[in-house]
Amino acid sequence: MLDSTALKGVLALKPFLRLWLVALGRPARALALLREKPAPAWGLYATLVRFVVTALTSILALQLLGRRPFVPPYVTFLDGAHYYRAEVLFLPLFGLAAWLLASALVYLLLRLARIDADVDWIMNVIGFSLLVVMPVVWLVDWTAIALDVYGAGFTIPVHALVSLWEIALMSIGFKSERIPWPLAVMLGLVVKGGVYIPLAALLVR
Repeated sequence: MLDSTALKGVLALKPFLRLWLVALGRPARALALLREKPAPAWGLYATLVRFVVTALTSILALQLLGRRPFVPPYVTFLDGAHYYRAEVLFLPLFGLAAWLLASALVYLLLRLARIDADVDWIMNVIGFSLLVVMPVVWLVDWTAIALDVYGAGFTIPVHALVSLWEIALMSIGFKSERIPWPLAVMLGLVVKGGVYIPLAALLVR
């Protein structure tokens, strides 16, 4: 039997999972509902789920299978044979740092544009938008690992399409804050193209 604390945790998880499922089919509806959820808590939860699950599945599998990074790591003090072991540990920290940096950058750009913005809401939009796409990413990555083509072949165009999906989700979220569409799209591009992709290219394998 679950004790009362564990039961409360399970019950609290259900609305989060339900909104995640809604976002897969009705992203505008889901991001509108996200406005009513605790901020930035749900963005934090989403970020942790994305990067912890990835670390404990894809990256750990690569380490256990003895795979080496598909691109030589820029972090030269980590040997290629042990890089994935270290990435299991640092990937969640990378995810949190990138989420905070991207949120701060979006908030700064909106302030420079003289648009009032709620930084907590921005953190929710970015975190949740980056989580919505992950069932597809995990399925593709796990398949690629099983076929020993991780980081090559069909995974490259799929990840590119997923990035466009993430940008679209963030644009919808930002637009719900009465931000003009061109600026909302630009902010999504800044998050992915200006923060996550460059940092991931340096550290994530």
